[in-house]
Amino acid sequence: MELERKKVQVSSELGNLLKEGAEGDGIEKLKIQLALLKENIKKLKGNAAVFELGAKFYLSKILKQNNFIQFCNTDFTKSLVVEGCGLDHTDPNTTFILHNNEDAEGNSDSRLHLTGAGSMYSFFAYHTKNVLHHKVLPLKYFAIGRQYVPSPTEEDSLFHVSQSSVVEMFIVTKNCTELDAILDDVIVIIKDIYAQLGYHFRLSLVPANQLNMWESLRLSIEMYSGSQKDYVEVGNISLSGDFISKRLMVTYTEEKQTKFPHILSGTILNVPKFLACVLEQSSDFVVPEPFRVENWSV
Repeated sequence: MELERKKVQVSSELGNLLKEGAEGDGIEKLKIQLALLKENIKKLKGNAAVFELGAKFYLSKILKQNNFIQFCNTDFTKSLVVEGCGLDHTDPNTTFILHNNEDAEGNSDSRLHLTGAGSMYSFFAYHTKNVLHHKVLPLKYFAIGRQYVPSPTEEDSLFHVSQSSVVEMFIVTKNCTELDAILDDVIVIIKDIYAQLGYHFRLSLVPANQLNMWESLRLSIEMYSGSQKDYVEVGNISLSGDFISKRLMVTYTEEKQTKFPHILSGTILNVPKFLACVLEQSSDFVVPEPFRVENWSV
């Protein structure tokens, strides 16, 4: 009922502004808000909300112990960055598009996209056309935030939500040798994160024909779902080499030469999907010990 009231409220506000002939960012943000409300969005309460926050605190603690730096990203990304990352920036089924923001002026290549702070695109938005010094590499970042992806189905479940709480990882390395070494370290960290929770999971390599154009490798973190009768991806990490770096001019300097770094990125935890699998595994839902309030720390 609360969701329906919110839909009516936003729809009414948008309708009134359109009748008045209003234009600009305010209108477009209301359109996106209404679209999100019509999509599959879940608001967690009670123990589920504790589970969500606890999961993020838990991963944050472990990643910081492994010398990752917490990063704060923006929720919006420009079309240039989305296209540079290998997506069709004009496809509404790929990202939520802000059609008439003030900077676009009718140019479909200059729009903003609601991707969320917990997305690869937001990390690349910060580093696009940036020059790094070789001494700072490798850079190991993570971000905790929302990730917005249009739902591919109308199925009403935690497996197909458009707004997800996630933990996103982003690592910048000098070359493929360093990237491979970092990948091994990350796999160990992921195994440690999930093994301590006591739930069954597996790591699997995604077949080449299922990779995105920018990926050279993707490792999927999966848990079994009884309702889906299959393993469901609750997280992933991908290698993109220097493909995106070259497209977005992310560079570093070494010995007076300009070089392109190699990137590892991925959503190492998608909370709604993870929660859905946990709920299916037990009829008596209990917040895992590492997620409980007394174990939270900043």
